[in-house]
Amino acid sequence: MTQILRHSEKDFNGLRNCSPAWTSPLSTDYGLKEVRAVISTQTVGWSVMGTGTIATEYMVSAIRSVGHEPLWVVSRNNDYARSFSEDMGIPRTSTEAQQALSDPAVGFVYVSAARGRRGHYVSAAATAGKHILCDGPLADTSRAVQALVEQCERSGVALAVNQPLRASTIHQTMGRLVLEGEIGTLRSLLIVRGAPFQPPANRRSEALEKPVDLLLDISVQDVDLARFLTGREPIEVSALPEASRNDPRQQMAYAMRLTGDVLFQAYESFTTAELDSMVILAGDQGALIAHGTLNGKISGTLVRRLGARNELIPVRDRDPHCTTVEGFVSSIRQSLPWLCRGEDCVMALRTVEALAVSDRKRRTITV
Repeated sequence: MTQILRHSEKDFNGLRNCSPAWTSPLSTDYGLKEVRAVISTQTVGWSVMGTGTIATEYMVSAIRSVGHEPLWVVSRNNDYARSFSEDMGIPRTSTEAQQALSDPAVGFVYVSAARGRRGHYVSAAATAGKHILCDGPLADTSRAVQALVEQCERSGVALAVNQPLRASTIHQTMGRLVLEGEIGTLRSLLIVRGAPFQPPANRRSEALEKPVDLLLDISVQDVDLARFLTGREPIEVSALPEASRNDPRQQMAYAMRLTGDVLFQAYESFTTAELDSMVILAGDQGALIAHGTLNGKISGTLVRRLGARNELIPVRDRDPHCTTVEGFVSSIRQSLPWLCRGEDCVMALRTVEALAVSDRKRRTITV
């Protein structure tokens, strides 16, 4: 297969600065009240709620990359909080969220707690009037997330979900090229990801960790990515039933019909080896193919296929976690369509809830 590297003026227009590529909004009305701008003459403080691996490896440094400073670490376990504080160079610790939230120097909250505790911290931060960035999903059910979204709206605070797949410049570029008609009318989306599951190193005893739920840990990400890339909403879903229900769910295959007569298919597995991730947007005139963008370790590559030829699309590599924090802070003053909001998490969870029903009842389910 011939591979052609073609650098066009159009391709480089979006790469002359470090700004992420623009992608069309799923909705520009986030329903937020006017939020308070943080005074930039002082160091802007954050409280880190929870001591998860993502916070340890990525998010503390991402917060500092925008000139802000984590001031508090909050955890139910005092030993976890102290160890995290020492390792990350964060001055204050607490086992009580309110102690950190009452600090006037804290303007933002990043929630990195276990999924079952995220709602507690989000609710407390909203009550205290702090803007919130939280690992996703925000809770186990769409109903619980919807309640958090409504509380944040009433409190006039921003609620965003840490979704690195949206922050990927490759994925943002794919969405932009679809909007510009580079592959004609969009017809389908295919997402493939698989690798042997290996839990990341962390501070907690493995006995304290819940078993991985493929639907909540992977499928919700892929559904959100599908909505983001296509700008379409799920209409009906159909899951390929599991052969055995005795073991924890380790692989999923499903299909969805999206608005605009677009089909979305996905294969997700923790049982395979040496399978590179792939995201394919197919139109009636061509296709966009991203390799290696879902494993969280490398940025991957983007290829556009037109007229039986492959051309590599040059895309500036940016750290998705830094991009997310930068975008979240900027969104306080102006809407950023690519940023994942609480309502996006609601829609993704409603969809995977329908997938679970489809898997159980062995039939197609309307979302």
